[in-house]
Amino acid sequence: MSAPLTRTDHAAMRRVADICGDEADILALSVARFVAAGYMTSDVACWNAAFDGAEQLLGPTEGCRFVACVVAIIRALRAERDGDWSFMPASCCRVTGHECALVTLINQGRQRLWTDLEAAAAEITGREAAPRLVAAVRAAVGPLDAAAQRLAPASCPAGAVLH
Repeated sequence: MSAPLTRTDHAAMRRVADICGDEADILALSVARFVAAGYMTSDVACWNAAFDGAEQLLGPTEGCRFVACVVAIIRALRAERDGDWSFMPASCCRVTGHECALVTLINQGRQRLWTDLEAAAAEITGREAAPRLVAAVRAAVGPLDAAAQRLAPASCPAGAVLH
């Protein structure tokens, strides 16, 4: 962990709304934060919160599939990256630089920019290549796109959020 943020540091951080293009991005970031918190604390309640929120928004089958895909991305990131990785708490409206990079990586997959995805995965991990991370993001594209359709503003009740 790094030193606590000052008020100035916090104000300079980007917001979730600035980097997430749709509700699926927001849900993926939230799930990633819960999963990361579970790894940091060894508390299964964090992972349960990820599943509960995704299931509430997407239903039990799609919610579980969505969380499994995000877990695979985080596991691949942990396996292929040697350095620290910083995440904010799930409810925070600010994002770290690492979270920005993760959302960008996921969006390159969703846009089927495979060459860009490979380059970004290598950069995030600090390696020449990150095949496990690339494979995890590629596998997540379908569930992420399905979630985006399901969570589109026309089909999402007003005020629905993942807690």
